[in-house]
Amino acid sequence: MFRRVTLLSAALFSLVLICPVVADDDRAVYETEIDADIDAVWEAFTTQEGLRSWMAPLVEIDLAVGGKMRANYNPEGEIGDSTTIENTILCFDPRRMLSLKVAKFPEGFPFEEAAKETWSVFYFEALPSSRTKITVVGLGYTDSEDSQRMRGFFATANQHSLDKLNEVLKQAGSAE
Repeated sequence: MFRRVTLLSAALFSLVLICPVVADDDRAVYETEIDADIDAVWEAFTTQEGLRSWMAPLVEIDLAVGGKMRANYNPEGEIGDSTTIENTILCFDPRRMLSLKVAKFPEGFPFEEAAKETWSVFYFEALPSSRTKITVVGLGYTDSEDSQRMRGFFATANQHSLDKLNEVLKQAGSAE
């Protein structure tokens, strides 16, 4: 059970999806809206405290070009062990965009070879009523069977992750 949860959770920073907008051979675009303002969403994606609140109990982030975002979904584990997922921050524009590429996969990740060619770009847009639109562009997909199966895997896993993000940020907003 833990391994399944780890793999589902690990999918988040490879590709997040809720509602497919566009999909072609090497690019997939997805959108969702979060019930929180853009500052809260940005903090949830780019700080240790924010990431721990919804993504994983163990997280380290160095928000810099070339910096690392490392997460371990096993509360008994530690950053750097075999179940850690490590992303490289390719670039970012505060409160507007964050781009990541997985550099190290957790042990047992079934699509490691296919995922090596992909990266993700997260776009954040402030909406009225203190809401935020997140558009995720997944790039580098191929027509290989593994690459296509990976897309389906992320569809389920990442909906769960963003639902959790939305839930945590709604609770934080109502507590204020």
